[in-house]
Amino acid sequence: MLARLARARGVYYGWVIVACVCLTMFFALGFRYAFGVFYAAILQDTGWTRADTAIVFSLAMIVYAVMALPAGWLYDRLGAKRLFTGGALLMGAGLVLCSRATTVPALLGSYGVLTGLSYAALGFIPHAAIIPRWFVKRRGVALAVALSGVGWGSLGMAYGSALLIEALGWRTTMLMCGLGAWAILIPLNILVQVPGPESIGLHPDGAALAPPEPVARTQQRVSIWRALRMRPFWLLFAYVTTVGLVTMTMAVHQPRLVVDLGFSLRLSALLFGTLGLMRTVGGLMWGPLADRIGRTPCIWLATVMSVLGFLGLLSVEHVPADWSLLRIGLLWGFTITFGIGFNGITPLYAATVAEHFWGPSLGTMFGLLDFGFGVGSALGPWVAGLIYDIVASYDLVLWVSIVGMGLGGYALIEAAARRPSHHGEGSQ
Repeated sequence: MLARLARARGVYYGWVIVACVCLTMFFALGFRYAFGVFYAAILQDTGWTRADTAIVFSLAMIVYAVMALPAGWLYDRLGAKRLFTGGALLMGAGLVLCSRATTVPALLGSYGVLTGLSYAALGFIPHAAIIPRWFVKRRGVALAVALSGVGWGSLGMAYGSALLIEALGWRTTMLMCGLGAWAILIPLNILVQVPGPESIGLHPDGAALAPPEPVARTQQRVSIWRALRMRPFWLLFAYVTTVGLVTMTMAVHQPRLVVDLGFSLRLSALLFGTLGLMRTVGGLMWGPLADRIGRTPCIWLATVMSVLGFLGLLSVEHVPADWSLLRIGLLWGFTITFGIGFNGITPLYAATVAEHFWGPSLGTMFGLLDFGFGVGSALGPWVAGLIYDIVASYDLVLWVSIVGMGLGGYALIEAAARRPSHHGEGSQ
Protein backbone atom coordinates (compact mmCIF):
# COMPACT_ATOMS: atom_id res chain seq x y z
CA MET A 1 0.00 0.00 0.00
CA LEU A 2 2.73 2.48 0.95
CA ALA A 3 4.77 1.35 -2.06
CA ARG A 4 1.87 2.12 -4.41
CA LEU A 5 1.34 5.50 -2.75
CA ALA A 6 5.03 6.37 -3.10
CA ARG A 7 5.04 5.37 -6.77
CA ALA A 8 1.90 7.42 -7.42
CA ARG A 9 3.64 10.47 -5.98
CA GLY A 10 6.83 9.82 -7.94
CA VAL A 11 8.90 8.89 -4.86
CA TYR A 12 11.33 5.99 -5.07
CA TYR A 13 10.35 3.61 -2.26
CA GLY A 14 13.99 3.14 -1.32
CA TRP A 15 13.89 6.58 0.29
CA VAL A 16 10.90 5.48 2.36
CA ILE A 17 13.02 2.54 3.54
CA VAL A 18 15.85 4.98 4.35
CA ALA A 19 13.44 7.04 6.49
CA CYS A 20 12.20 3.90 8.27
CA VAL A 21 15.76 2.75 8.96
CA CYS A 22 16.70 6.22 10.21
CA LEU A 23 13.77 6.32 12.67
CA THR A 24 14.33 2.75 13.89
CA MET A 25 18.00 3.47 14.54
CA PHE A 26 17.07 6.78 16.18
CA PHE A 27 15.14 4.88 18.83
CA ALA A 28 17.04 1.59 19.19
CA LEU A 29 20.66 2.65 18.79
CA GLY A 30 19.97 6.11 20.18
CA PHE A 31 18.91 4.45 23.42
CA ARG A 32 21.95 2.17 23.38
CA TYR A 33 24.28 5.15 23.12
CA ALA A 34 22.26 6.99 25.78
CA PHE A 35 22.91 4.30 28.39
CA GLY A 36 25.63 6.49 29.91
CA VAL A 37 22.95 8.93 31.10
CA PHE A 38 21.15 6.09 32.88
CA TYR A 39 24.52 4.81 34.13
CA ALA A 40 25.19 8.09 35.93
CA ALA A 41 21.68 8.08 37.45
CA ILE A 42 21.86 4.42 38.51
CA LEU A 43 25.23 5.01 40.23
CA GLN A 44 23.79 7.94 42.14
CA ASP A 45 20.62 6.06 43.12
CA THR A 46 22.13 2.71 44.11
CA GLY A 47 25.71 3.36 45.22
CA TRP A 48 26.98 0.37 43.21
CA THR A 49 30.60 0.42 42.00
CA ARG A 50 31.33 1.61 38.48
CA ALA A 51 32.67 -1.74 37.36
CA ASP A 52 29.64 -3.65 38.74
CA THR A 53 27.22 -1.25 37.06
CA ALA A 54 29.12 -1.06 33.77
CA ILE A 55 29.11 -4.86 33.52
CA VAL A 56 25.35 -4.64 32.89
CA PHE A 57 26.07 -2.83 29.64
CA SER A 58 29.03 -5.10 28.94
CA LEU A 59 26.80 -8.17 29.16
CA ALA A 60 24.39 -6.58 26.69
CA MET A 61 27.27 -6.13 24.28
CA ILE A 62 28.52 -9.69 24.87
CA VAL A 63 25.05 -10.92 23.94
CA TYR A 64 25.17 -8.56 20.96
CA ALA A 65 28.54 -10.01 19.91
CA VAL A 66 27.36 -13.61 20.22
CA MET A 67 24.18 -12.83 18.28
CA ALA A 68 25.84 -10.66 15.62
CA LEU A 69 26.29 -13.53 13.16
CA PRO A 70 22.86 -15.09 13.85
CA ALA A 71 21.25 -11.64 13.42
CA GLY A 72 22.84 -11.21 9.98
CA TRP A 73 21.86 -14.78 9.05
CA LEU A 74 18.28 -14.23 10.26
CA TYR A 75 18.05 -11.03 8.25
CA ASP A 76 19.17 -12.86 5.10
CA ARG A 77 16.56 -15.61 5.76
CA LEU A 78 13.60 -13.87 7.43
CA GLY A 79 13.82 -10.33 6.11
CA ALA A 80 13.60 -7.01 7.90
CA LYS A 81 9.91 -7.03 8.82
CA ARG A 82 10.00 -10.19 10.94
CA LEU A 83 13.43 -9.55 12.45
CA PHE A 84 12.73 -5.96 13.46
CA THR A 85 9.32 -6.76 14.89
CA GLY A 86 10.88 -9.45 17.08
CA GLY A 87 13.67 -7.08 18.09
CA ALA A 88 11.17 -4.39 19.13
CA LEU A 89 9.27 -6.91 21.25
CA LEU A 90 12.51 -7.87 23.03
CA MET A 91 13.59 -4.27 23.54
CA GLY A 92 10.28 -3.27 25.07
CA ALA A 93 10.24 -6.29 27.36
CA GLY A 94 13.83 -5.72 28.48
CA LEU A 95 13.33 -2.04 29.33
CA VAL A 96 10.03 -2.61 31.12
CA LEU A 97 11.71 -5.25 33.30
CA CYS A 98 14.71 -2.91 33.83
CA SER A 99 12.37 -0.37 35.39
CA ARG A 100 11.49 -2.91 38.11
CA ALA A 101 15.05 -4.20 38.77
CA THR A 102 16.51 -3.59 42.24
CA THR A 103 19.70 -5.68 42.02
CA VAL A 104 22.61 -6.03 39.61
CA PRO A 105 21.58 -9.62 38.65
CA ALA A 106 18.09 -8.36 37.80
CA LEU A 107 19.56 -5.71 35.52
CA LEU A 108 21.88 -8.29 34.01
CA GLY A 109 18.89 -10.41 33.01
CA SER A 110 16.65 -7.61 31.77
CA TYR A 111 19.06 -5.15 30.18
CA GLY A 112 22.05 -7.44 29.68
CA VAL A 113 20.19 -10.33 28.02
CA LEU A 114 16.86 -9.13 26.62
CA THR A 115 17.96 -5.67 25.54
CA GLY A 116 21.26 -7.09 24.28
CA LEU A 117 19.30 -9.45 22.02
CA SER A 118 17.24 -6.54 20.74
CA TYR A 119 20.38 -4.55 19.90
CA ALA A 120 21.47 -7.39 17.60
CA ALA A 121 18.07 -7.60 15.92
CA LEU A 122 17.55 -3.83 15.57
CA GLY A 123 21.16 -2.75 15.20
CA PHE A 124 23.71 -1.80 12.62
CA ILE A 125 24.09 -5.25 11.06
CA PRO A 126 20.72 -5.72 9.33
CA HIS A 127 20.24 -2.01 8.67
CA ALA A 128 23.61 -1.69 6.94
CA ALA A 129 22.66 -4.69 4.78
CA ILE A 130 19.29 -3.21 3.78
CA ILE A 131 20.46 -0.03 2.06
CA PRO A 132 22.85 -1.63 -0.51
CA ARG A 133 19.90 -3.69 -1.78
CA TRP A 134 18.00 -0.50 -2.63
CA PHE A 135 20.82 1.74 -3.87
CA VAL A 136 23.89 1.43 -6.08
CA LYS A 137 24.58 4.83 -7.62
CA ARG A 138 23.59 6.79 -4.48
CA ARG A 139 24.60 4.16 -1.95
CA GLY A 140 26.96 6.42 -0.02
CA VAL A 141 24.38 9.17 0.42
CA ALA A 142 21.62 6.71 1.30
CA LEU A 143 23.81 4.99 3.91
CA ALA A 144 24.79 8.34 5.42
CA VAL A 145 21.17 9.49 5.71
CA ALA A 146 19.96 6.15 7.08
CA LEU A 147 22.75 5.84 9.64
CA SER A 148 22.26 9.46 10.70
CA GLY A 149 19.42 8.12 12.84
CA VAL A 150 22.05 6.93 15.32
CA GLY A 151 23.40 10.45 15.75
CA TRP A 152 20.00 12.10 16.01
CA GLY A 153 18.97 9.37 18.41
CA SER A 154 22.03 9.86 20.58
CA LEU A 155 21.09 13.52 20.97
CA GLY A 156 17.34 13.04 21.33
CA MET A 157 17.40 9.97 23.54
CA ALA A 158 20.28 11.16 25.75
CA TYR A 159 19.05 14.67 26.41
CA GLY A 160 15.39 13.64 26.54
CA SER A 161 16.23 10.85 28.98
CA ALA A 162 18.22 13.25 31.17
CA LEU A 163 15.24 15.62 31.40
CA LEU A 164 12.86 12.76 32.19
CA ILE A 165 15.27 11.27 34.75
CA GLU A 166 15.50 14.61 36.54
CA ALA A 167 11.72 14.90 36.62
CA LEU A 168 10.57 11.28 37.03
CA GLY A 169 13.59 9.14 37.92
CA TRP A 170 15.47 6.59 35.84
CA ARG A 171 12.99 3.76 36.50
CA THR A 172 9.97 5.59 35.11
CA THR A 173 12.06 6.79 32.18
CA MET A 174 13.10 3.19 31.41
CA LEU A 175 9.44 2.14 31.54
CA MET A 176 8.43 4.88 29.12
CA CYS A 177 11.20 3.93 26.70
CA GLY A 178 10.12 0.27 26.80
CA LEU A 179 6.52 1.13 26.04
CA GLY A 180 7.69 3.48 23.30
CA ALA A 181 9.64 0.67 21.63
CA TRP A 182 6.44 -1.35 21.36
CA ALA A 183 4.25 1.56 20.28
CA ILE A 184 6.61 3.01 17.65
CA LEU A 185 8.92 0.37 16.23
CA ILE A 186 6.51 -2.54 15.80
CA PRO A 187 3.86 -0.80 13.64
CA LEU A 188 6.49 1.23 11.79
CA ASN A 189 8.39 -1.78 10.50
CA ILE A 190 5.29 -3.90 9.85
CA LEU A 191 3.83 -1.16 7.66
CA VAL A 192 6.98 -0.01 5.82
CA GLN A 193 9.42 -2.90 5.34
CA VAL A 194 9.29 -5.00 2.17
CA PRO A 195 11.82 -7.68 1.04
CA GLY A 196 13.54 -5.51 -1.57
CA PRO A 197 12.97 -3.42 -4.70
CA GLU A 198 12.30 -6.53 -6.81
CA SER A 199 9.27 -7.34 -4.63
CA ILE A 200 7.54 -4.15 -5.80
CA GLY A 201 8.68 -4.33 -9.43
CA LEU A 202 11.75 -2.11 -9.21
CA HIS A 203 15.51 -2.38 -9.52
CA PRO A 204 17.96 -0.62 -7.18
CA ASP A 205 17.90 3.18 -7.54
CA GLY A 206 14.31 2.97 -8.78
CA ALA A 207 14.92 1.89 -12.37
CA ALA A 208 11.90 0.20 -13.91
CA LEU A 209 13.95 -1.53 -16.61
CA ALA A 210 17.13 -3.60 -16.37
CA PRO A 211 19.74 -1.28 -14.82
CA PRO A 212 23.21 -0.74 -16.22
CA GLU A 213 25.84 -3.10 -14.93
CA PRO A 214 26.81 -1.70 -11.49
CA VAL A 215 29.71 -2.76 -9.31
CA ALA A 216 27.42 -5.17 -7.50
CA ARG A 217 26.75 -7.05 -10.77
CA THR A 218 30.26 -7.12 -12.23
CA GLN A 219 32.20 -7.79 -9.05
CA GLN A 220 32.65 -11.41 -8.13
CA ARG A 221 30.36 -12.29 -5.23
CA VAL A 222 32.30 -13.36 -2.16
CA SER A 223 31.38 -16.37 -0.04
CA ILE A 224 31.75 -16.30 3.74
CA TRP A 225 34.53 -18.91 3.76
CA ARG A 226 36.50 -17.05 1.12
CA ALA A 227 36.03 -13.78 3.01
CA LEU A 228 37.58 -15.31 6.12
CA ARG A 229 40.77 -15.95 4.11
CA MET A 230 41.00 -12.36 2.88
CA ARG A 231 43.15 -9.68 4.53
CA PRO A 232 40.51 -6.91 4.13
CA PHE A 233 38.12 -8.91 6.32
CA TRP A 234 40.54 -8.95 9.23
CA LEU A 235 41.48 -5.30 8.73
CA LEU A 236 37.79 -4.39 8.89
CA PHE A 237 37.37 -6.68 11.89
CA ALA A 238 40.21 -4.86 13.67
CA TYR A 239 38.70 -1.48 12.82
CA VAL A 240 35.22 -2.30 14.04
CA THR A 241 36.61 -3.82 17.25
CA THR A 242 38.36 -0.54 18.07
CA VAL A 243 35.15 1.34 17.25
CA GLY A 244 33.30 -0.74 19.83
CA LEU A 245 36.09 -0.30 22.37
CA VAL A 246 36.34 3.48 22.03
CA THR A 247 32.82 4.63 21.24
CA MET A 248 30.98 2.43 23.73
CA THR A 249 33.47 3.18 26.50
CA MET A 250 32.71 6.85 25.97
CA ALA A 251 28.98 6.16 25.62
CA VAL A 252 28.88 4.61 29.08
CA HIS A 253 31.47 6.68 30.96
CA GLN A 254 31.50 10.11 29.31
CA PRO A 255 28.39 11.44 31.10
CA ARG A 256 29.82 10.43 34.49
CA LEU A 257 33.29 11.72 33.52
CA VAL A 258 31.84 15.17 32.79
CA VAL A 259 29.93 15.14 36.09
CA ASP A 260 33.17 14.20 37.89
CA LEU A 261 34.77 17.29 36.34
CA GLY A 262 32.21 19.42 38.19
CA PHE A 263 29.51 19.91 35.55
CA SER A 264 25.80 19.09 35.75
CA LEU A 265 24.16 15.91 34.47
CA ARG A 266 22.04 18.01 32.14
CA LEU A 267 25.11 19.61 30.52
CA SER A 268 26.75 16.20 30.41
CA ALA A 269 23.73 14.75 28.58
CA LEU A 270 23.65 17.73 26.20
CA LEU A 271 27.33 17.24 25.36
CA PHE A 272 26.85 13.53 24.87
CA GLY A 273 23.75 14.04 22.75
CA THR A 274 25.56 16.60 20.63
CA LEU A 275 28.32 14.05 20.16
CA GLY A 276 25.71 11.86 18.47
CA LEU A 277 24.52 14.80 16.36
CA MET A 278 28.09 15.43 15.27
CA ARG A 279 28.25 11.77 14.28
CA THR A 280 25.39 12.50 11.89
CA VAL A 281 27.18 15.58 10.55
CA GLY A 282 30.30 13.50 10.03
CA GLY A 283 28.41 10.75 8.25
CA LEU A 284 26.76 13.23 5.88
CA MET A 285 30.09 15.01 5.32
CA TRP A 286 32.56 12.16 4.82
CA GLY A 287 30.49 10.25 2.25
CA PRO A 288 30.34 13.01 -0.41
CA LEU A 289 33.86 14.18 0.47
CA ALA A 290 35.23 10.66 0.02
CA ASP A 291 33.67 10.59 -3.45
CA ARG A 292 35.77 13.65 -4.31
CA ILE A 293 39.12 13.08 -2.59
CA GLY A 294 39.00 9.37 -1.69
CA ARG A 295 38.37 7.49 1.53
CA THR A 296 41.97 7.40 2.75
CA PRO A 297 42.41 11.18 3.28
CA CYS A 298 38.99 11.33 4.96
CA ILE A 299 39.84 8.55 7.42
CA TRP A 300 43.21 10.13 8.25
CA LEU A 301 41.63 13.51 8.84
CA ALA A 302 38.83 12.05 10.97
CA THR A 303 41.30 10.11 13.14
CA VAL A 304 43.66 13.08 13.69
CA MET A 305 40.72 15.32 14.60
CA SER A 306 39.55 12.81 17.18
CA VAL A 307 42.99 12.41 18.78
CA LEU A 308 43.22 16.19 19.20
CA GLY A 309 39.78 16.21 20.78
CA PHE A 310 40.75 13.51 23.27
CA LEU A 311 43.90 15.43 24.20
CA GLY A 312 41.70 18.45 24.90
CA LEU A 313 39.42 16.35 27.11
CA LEU A 314 42.44 15.04 29.02
CA SER A 315 43.53 18.61 29.74
CA VAL A 316 40.22 19.81 31.24
CA GLU A 317 40.96 18.63 34.78
CA HIS A 318 44.29 20.48 34.71
CA VAL A 319 42.67 23.82 33.83
CA PRO A 320 41.91 26.00 36.90
CA ALA A 321 38.24 25.86 37.94
CA ASP A 322 37.80 29.63 37.52
CA TRP A 323 38.75 29.34 33.83
CA SER A 324 35.28 27.98 33.16
CA LEU A 325 35.01 29.19 29.56
CA LEU A 326 38.20 27.38 28.58
CA ARG A 327 37.10 24.21 30.36
CA ILE A 328 33.72 24.23 28.63
CA GLY A 329 35.39 25.08 25.32
CA LEU A 330 37.64 22.03 25.61
CA LEU A 331 34.61 19.84 26.32
CA TRP A 332 32.80 21.16 23.26
CA GLY A 333 35.98 20.80 21.20
CA PHE A 334 36.14 17.12 22.13
CA THR A 335 32.45 16.68 21.37
CA ILE A 336 32.73 18.20 17.89
CA THR A 337 36.02 16.64 16.79
CA PHE A 338 35.36 13.11 18.06
CA GLY A 339 31.72 13.23 16.91
CA ILE A 340 32.52 14.31 13.37
CA GLY A 341 35.78 12.36 13.28
CA PHE A 342 36.25 8.75 14.40
CA ASN A 343 32.63 8.52 15.52
CA GLY A 344 31.34 9.76 12.16
CA ILE A 345 33.05 7.60 9.53
CA THR A 346 30.73 4.60 9.86
CA PRO A 347 29.26 5.11 6.36
CA LEU A 348 32.78 4.77 4.91
CA TYR A 349 33.16 1.48 6.77
CA ALA A 350 29.76 0.22 5.58
CA ALA A 351 30.51 1.16 1.97
CA THR A 352 33.90 -0.60 2.18
CA VAL A 353 32.29 -3.79 3.49
CA ALA A 354 29.65 -3.75 0.74
CA GLU A 355 32.34 -3.13 -1.87
CA HIS A 356 34.50 -6.07 -0.76
CA PHE A 357 31.81 -8.59 0.21
CA TRP A 358 28.77 -7.93 -1.93
CA GLY A 359 26.46 -10.91 -2.33
CA PRO A 360 23.35 -12.63 -0.97
CA SER A 361 25.09 -13.15 2.39
CA LEU A 362 25.96 -9.48 2.96
CA GLY A 363 23.92 -9.40 6.18
CA THR A 364 25.80 -12.42 7.47
CA MET A 365 29.10 -10.73 6.56
CA PHE A 366 28.16 -7.65 8.57
CA GLY A 367 27.26 -9.99 11.41
CA LEU A 368 30.64 -11.70 11.32
CA LEU A 369 32.43 -8.36 11.40
CA ASP A 370 30.21 -6.93 14.10
CA PHE A 371 31.23 -9.72 16.44
CA GLY A 372 34.36 -7.62 16.83
CA PHE A 373 32.27 -4.55 17.65
CA GLY A 374 30.46 -6.51 20.32
CA VAL A 375 33.71 -7.76 21.87
CA GLY A 376 35.19 -4.26 21.98
CA SER A 377 31.93 -2.82 23.32
CA ALA A 378 31.75 -5.44 26.07
CA LEU A 379 35.36 -5.12 27.22
CA GLY A 380 35.75 -1.35 26.96
CA PRO A 381 33.12 -0.08 29.44
CA TRP A 382 33.83 -2.79 32.03
CA VAL A 383 37.61 -2.38 31.90
CA ALA A 384 37.21 1.40 32.04
CA GLY A 385 35.05 1.08 35.16
CA LEU A 386 37.57 -1.29 36.71
CA ILE A 387 40.44 1.10 35.97
CA TYR A 388 38.54 3.97 37.56
CA ASP A 389 37.72 1.91 40.67
CA ILE A 390 41.45 1.18 41.08
CA VAL A 391 43.09 4.53 40.26
CA ALA A 392 40.14 6.97 40.66
CA SER A 393 40.87 8.58 37.28
CA TYR A 394 39.81 8.24 33.64
CA ASP A 395 43.18 9.43 32.25
CA LEU A 396 44.48 5.95 31.41
CA VAL A 397 41.12 5.11 29.79
CA LEU A 398 41.43 8.14 27.51
CA TRP A 399 45.02 7.28 26.53
CA VAL A 400 43.97 3.73 25.64
CA SER A 401 41.17 5.20 23.53
CA ILE A 402 43.65 7.39 21.66
CA VAL A 403 45.83 4.39 20.82
CA GLY A 404 42.75 2.40 19.79
CA MET A 405 41.62 5.13 17.39
CA GLY A 406 45.06 5.25 15.79
CA LEU A 407 45.14 1.50 15.21
CA GLY A 408 41.53 1.40 14.01
CA GLY A 409 41.98 4.28 11.59
CA TYR A 410 45.06 2.63 10.09
CA ALA A 411 43.20 -0.69 9.66
CA LEU A 412 40.28 0.98 7.87
CA ILE A 413 42.64 2.90 5.59
CA GLU A 414 44.39 -0.34 4.61
CA ALA A 415 41.04 -2.07 3.92
CA ALA A 416 39.65 0.84 1.91
CA ALA A 417 42.84 1.08 -0.17
CA ARG A 418 42.62 -2.57 -1.26
CA ARG A 419 40.32 -2.73 -4.26
CA PRO A 420 38.13 -5.83 -4.67
CA SER A 421 39.44 -8.43 -7.08
CA HIS A 422 37.36 -9.77 -9.97
CA HIS A 423 39.57 -12.78 -10.48
CA GLY A 424 40.19 -14.35 -7.12
CA GLU A 425 42.11 -13.58 -4.01
CA GLY A 426 45.41 -12.44 -5.40
CA SER A 427 44.96 -8.69 -4.88
CA GLN A 428 43.28 -9.07 -1.55
